[in-house]
Amino acid sequence: MPARTVDSKKGPPRALEPPPPWIQYLRPVACRLEPLGRDVDDNAWHVDLAFTRWKPPPGEPKLPWRVTYGKAPIIGADGGRGFAEIELVRRLRVASWRAWWVDSFGQAPPDMTEWLLDPRSFPPSLRHFDETLGAEPKGAGRPDIFAWRGDSLADAVFVEYKGPGDTLGPGQGTWFRAALPAGMSRDQFAVAR
Repeated sequence: MPARTVDSKKGPPRALEPPPPWIQYLRPVACRLEPLGRDVDDNAWHVDLAFTRWKPPPGEPKLPWRVTYGKAPIIGADGGRGFAEIELVRRLRVASWRAWWVDSFGQAPPDMTEWLLDPRSFPPSLRHFDETLGAEPKGAGRPDIFAWRGDSLADAVFVEYKGPGDTLGPGQGTWFRAALPAGMSRDQFAVAR
């Protein structure tokens, strides 16, 4: 990961700024500070990752949706089939974060449950923060991963994962714009690709 990155909000680069230390645990190949998306001017950290896609053994059919949950399988840290969101949770947990994938749609396959947490089970400060933001129905816009090391909002980080060809939706911009005045620092959030 580069030691410094460019803040490219508006006009020419203003200053070189180091990424927040927690981002190193995601194992990025690159990191930059740039606008969250087309409709959101506020800068956010964007992290590029390198995963190896998992492929079924020769002659085996493509995995069904009930197994993949519509996610592209990758080779996980254990060498087996995994998914990017779970791998990111695993990386944060190895670094002593209490990290969870938040399944906003509530239909993840049962074998993913050890990685999932219902927002109602967040610690009080995060639950209050999440409720304050008033996530859209089924949590549209809420980041995929919540992780924390203490009991306050300042001790938490949030990761939105976007796979190949996936783009940020308006819900993510709405969440991000609401999270900043609600107490989240820009350095507590990253978009991982």
